[in-house]
Amino acid sequence: MERKIYGEDVQRISIAKLKQILADDSFVSDNMVMSPLVTFKSMGHSSHVIEGITIGIICNGKARITINGRSHELRTNSLVLLREDSVVNAFKCSKACRGYMMTYSRSMLDTINIPAADFLSVYMVFSTSPCLMLTDAEAAHLHRVGALLADVVRTSGKDPYDNRIITSLFSAFFYSLVSLLNRKLPTESEPDSQTRTDALMSEFIRILGCDCEKERSVEYYASKLGISPKYLSLICKKKTGKNASKIIDDVVIHRAKDLLRQTGLSIQEVADRLNFVSQSFFGKYFKQRVGISPSRYKAYE
Repeated sequence: MERKIYGEDVQRISIAKLKQILADDSFVSDNMVMSPLVTFKSMGHSSHVIEGITIGIICNGKARITINGRSHELRTNSLVLLREDSVVNAFKCSKACRGYMMTYSRSMLDTINIPAADFLSVYMVFSTSPCLMLTDAEAAHLHRVGALLADVVRTSGKDPYDNRIITSLFSAFFYSLVSLLNRKLPTESEPDSQTRTDALMSEFIRILGCDCEKERSVEYYASKLGISPKYLSLICKKKTGKNASKIIDDVVIHRAKDLLRQTGLSIQEVADRLNFVSQSFFGKYFKQRVGISPSRYKAYE
C-alpha cells in the first residue's frame, strides 16, 4: 500500500504524528516508526523537523531536499540521514518519487549498546553528509536487511520475545548502515578529499572516541589538535551545528549510558571510570543532560 507523505504543513513531526501521515501498515512503537514503500510528495514552504533520527532511501524518481539551509539532489539509491534537530527547509520531488523511511528515538538507539567509536562515526556522517549516494550493491544489501526487519515488525504480536527480536534486527540494520557509512568517510590516504577543517573535525572525533572517559574539556582536545578552543568550537558549529562542549557532553553521556547498562558496575564505579571527582558530581552532570538520575536510568534498564 502507498500513501503520500508531507501532505500536511506542520512544523514538528513526532513519531506518533508519522503514524497518521504514513501508510496504514507502517510499524509504529513508542520509539520507532518504519514505513513500507511510499510515494513522496513535495512539501510546502514551511520548515519541518522530524523528532527522531531518520533514515530515508529513494528507490526511484528524483527529488531535491534542503537540510539546514543546504540543498541536495536525490535520485535512485540516495540515502537521507536526519538528526533529531535537522531542519528540512524544502522538499520537492517528481511524481514518481518513491522510497521508504525509518525514524527512531535516541532511546531506541540506546537499546543496542553502540560503542562510543561507532556512535561518533555515525554522528560525524549525519552531521556533515546528510545525503549520500549508494551503489546498486550497497542499496540492495540495505534493502534486504530492512525488508527482514519490516517483515518481522509487521507480523509481531504478543509474543514476549517480539521486542528482543525487533531490537536485534534493528541492530543488524543499524550496523549494516554503520559499515556502509564508514566506507563513505574520507580516509588519511585520501587527503585531497578533505579540507583542513574536515581533517581537524575527523581527528577531533577520533581523539574524543579514545579519550572521552578521561577528559571532558574543550581545552584538552584543542591542545591535542594544536588549535585554540574557540577555533575548535567554530569548526564543530560549522560542521555539526553544535559547539565542541556539546559534542563532548553527548559522547560522555553516551558512554555513561553504556556503562550504567552493565549491571555489574555500580554508579560509583561508573563515576570513577569516567574520571568524575565524585559520584555526586557525576549524578548532577548526568541528570542535567538526561533529565533523570543515574540510579533511575540504571533501574529502567
